Amino acid sequence: MQNDAAAPSEIRREATYDLARAYLADGLYGEAVATLDNLDQALAVDGVDPNQFGLKEQFLRGEAHMGQGQYDAAIAAYWRFLEAYPWMNEAVQPQIAGAYLALNDPGSAAVALRRAADAATSNSSKASLLEQLAQALVDAGDYAGAVAAYDEILAFAQNTTYRALQQYQAGQALAAAGDGPGAIARWQAATAEEPSATSAYLALVELVNRSVDFDLYQRGVIDVYAEAYEPAANAFTAYLAAVDSSDSRYGNALHGLGLAYLGSGAYANAIAAFDRVIAEQPQCDCFGQAWIDKAEAQLASGDGAAARRTYRTFARDYAGDPLAPEARWQSGLSALGDGNQVEAAVDFLALADAFPQSERTPPALYALGIGAFSKSLFGQSVQVLDRLQRGYPDYRPEAVSYWHGRALAADNNLDAARAQWQALVARAPDVYYGVLAAYGLADMPMTNAAMLERIDAVAGAAGRLAGDDGSQAFAEQWLSTWITGTQGNMSELPPALAEDPDLLQGRLLLDLDRRGDALGPLESFYDRNRDNPAALYPMSLEFARLGAYRLSLLAAARLLVLSEVPLVEDGPIFIQRLAYPRPFNDLIVREAQAAELNPSLYFSLIRQESLFEEGAQSSAAAQGLAQIIPDTGRWIAEQVGHPEYTNAIIYRPVINVRFGAYYLDWARDLLDGNLISALAGYNAGPGNADAWRENAGADDTLFVEQLTFSEPRIYIQQVLSNLYHYTRLYR
Repeated sequence: MQNDAAAPSEIRREATYDLARAYLADGLYGEAVATLDNLDQALAVDGVDPNQFGLKEQFLRGEAHMGQGQYDAAIAAYWRFLEAYPWMNEAVQPQIAGAYLALNDPGSAAVALRRAADAATSNSSKASLLEQLAQALVDAGDYAGAVAAYDEILAFAQNTTYRALQQYQAGQALAAAGDGPGAIARWQAATAEEPSATSAYLALVELVNRSVDFDLYQRGVIDVYAEAYEPAANAFTAYLAAVDSSDSRYGNALHGLGLAYLGSGAYANAIAAFDRVIAEQPQCDCFGQAWIDKAEAQLASGDGAAARRTYRTFARDYAGDPLAPEARWQSGLSALGDGNQVEAAVDFLALADAFPQSERTPPALYALGIGAFSKSLFGQSVQVLDRLQRGYPDYRPEAVSYWHGRALAADNNLDAARAQWQALVARAPDVYYGVLAAYGLADMPMTNAAMLERIDAVAGAAGRLAGDDGSQAFAEQWLSTWITGTQGNMSELPPALAEDPDLLQGRLLLDLDRRGDALGPLESFYDRNRDNPAALYPMSLEFARLGAYRLSLLAAARLLVLSEVPLVEDGPIFIQRLAYPRPFNDLIVREAQAAELNPSLYFSLIRQESLFEEGAQSSAAAQGLAQIIPDTGRWIAEQVGHPEYTNAIIYRPVINVRFGAYYLDWARDLLDGNLISALAGYNAGPGNADAWRENAGADDTLFVEQLTFSEPRIYIQQVLSNLYHYTRLYR
């Protein structure tokens, strides 16, 4: 298009601009600069609007020059951009700082970072920029300035772990400046802020290396948190040798010594230390924990039977200790881990009988009820689940109702079972257990992934409001009946919101292909307005227009919550579809069908994985819409014949969605064709899913219930809930 002489010149310039963006995205910086040169020439033609792109091309030029290592040119381009957008200092000055650092000019970098920090609209962003500023000042030799930056953070930071880090870094700066006493004071402050913080341990190391007197007990505590077990044992041993057994911290020091031995694998020594606490320091606030930790040491040494004796003895002899119920609970879990379900049942029943008010009692009864069901002891399961439902009505009511119904049905009490399920479907048809209850009413066996494959049979209507045709007009009329103070077009942001600095910054950063930087201010914009129903609706529409689908669906879901409709389907269909959207529709449908997957299931999976945020990254490094882990991405690339694959392109929806569909299909084939097993494998690894299936048998509901990890269990439950909504909304 850019070379098409017949195309209008404005369109040719637009094509040139987009080509430069494409080159930049692919790391072809020289080509990007050359294309931007052509664009500048086109914009210089007489009669052409030189501001067609609002100088956004100057930011692109800055990025391209940075990629080429032409840092002076990059700085100049960024400044030309800032002339048009002076309110973008928070986002652009760090780029300028990066260029100055590359030029080995930390002083100028610090000036740029100061401008960015002063423009920050949130404390989290300000703190990050101030940390960068402090480091630049250290590099420039301005240690006093660096300490001032750390103190600026400390003036508003609340998190003790983060505060400990700032104190430690301030100490490092002071030490570099030759101010030993000042550095020591900061390191001491770091250890006091949060003993469990890594920076507290690093500060302790600095103090010890300088032979600074330090409380031996506190030293042991910090070392245990840092898993420096040998120094911890030495510190506690020295402390115990230096004080009398009547010392107020003597018992805790003995307990700490036991923890140090436990952490280092010296289990016999750990047990001996815990026994001393139990025998010599019964008044210690660590007394109950010493019993628990003694049992843990016995478990770690391979003696589960001894551990359970310890748990039970403590729970029986010291029933008034707050940790006594925990001991019974842990004993039951230990028995389950050793495959002794009868022993576990005894523990859980003893827990419920002796400690009915304990928070551990409801999950113990639940585990007992499910365990009895899995062993076909249906009468016992009914009794336990009835006790749980009556005595603890707030504990997982949907799950208890479903399994109570299952147990009743298996015990040939079909009328009572149906009553449980009908009540559950009436109050919560869209949650996992509500969907299962609907299947129960339909007498549908829960095997071979039927809960996924037969969803069309139990999914409700798209909406329940009279006259709802799914239109935006109907939704806005409904909104007007309960949202007060709205004027003009409800779909447009009110002027105050439309000019919000975070929205403007996020929108512009998206235009500049800086998605990662854009999401922060957009998130702040949403957070500040999430309780304003008049703002949520136009916000949802605006976020969707910007391609910020995660924020769009969160705004729509929040709007439904604030409307106080009993169920999602009691809201307008148009708003429901904003909460359960189908972005990237053609791509997701195509790849799902290619993998012989129900497209609605794949939408449900992606919603759970990333909420349709293409730039999403999890703590486990899973990336993109379908959350592909780098190693998995490389393996899939080999399987599908993608020789030029690099991890840098996994965020591209066309790659990510294809790889996710391939992996789910592969996992299904590996796991005997069962999509429930495949979902567990997608989330937690196919090896785990295979082992879980072998233990659980063919019943998919028992398989999900008995998953060892909570994450894949919640994952499958949420995917099924999503599937319920996608099925009824897009039949």
